[in-house]
Amino acid sequence: MLNSLFQLFSHLLFIYLSHILLTSVIDWKSVFKGSRETGKIQVLLLFFAIALGYIVSGFFLDIVALSKLFVLQ
Repeated sequence: MLNSLFQLFSHLLFIYLSHILLTSVIDWKSVFKGSRETGKIQVLLLFFAIALGYIVSGFFLDIVALSKLFVLQ
């Protein structure tokens, strides 16, 4: 139960951090210049943030699991 809550919190935290970084670092209006579809661009940005956050969170959780194995041995 605690492990599942830790995984959920980790995923949500890294998705939030990746969304903040993607919106602050990259000027998406200049990338998609001439496009008036701002709603679709924001949804695409959200999907990028979810994918990136999930990948980084999985890496973080793997590092935590490996460190637990090293400590127990």
